[in-house]
Amino acid sequence: MIDSDTKQNSLYGVIIKVENIDVCRSFYRDVLELGAPIIDSNFWVEFKIQDNVSLVLEQAAEGEKLPPGRDRVSWLYRIHELDEMLAKLKEHGHQPHAEDERLGYKVYQFLDPEGNPFYLYSAKEDKK
Repeated sequence: MIDSDTKQNSLYGVIIKVENIDVCRSFYRDVLELGAPIIDSNFWVEFKIQDNVSLVLEQAAEGEKLPPGRDRVSWLYRIHELDEMLAKLKEHGHQPHAEDERLGYKVYQFLDPEGNPFYLYSAKEDKK
């Protein structure tokens, strides 16, 4: 988890606590297409998003009360083929909970299987 070659402070990643790590692992790996985790255990699943940034799923402790989904951290995912990803999410039963325009980009808010919010927007230069 710690890169000992890094000499300066930097963002390593975002941790999302989940109640069912197996369901969430499948969603992030297969539906959002984050690929195979670089660390995959029964309590910690880490996806490499960029060279030095990870998205981590952490299994909540038994009996741990998690805040409602919309009160949790949300993250923004830049997608190269946004229309394809929107169609894939709809095929898996996920509809956008909100659509907005920010800085000239069309942004879609979704919730993962446990209600954790995330946003999608197009990586292409042609803003919607």
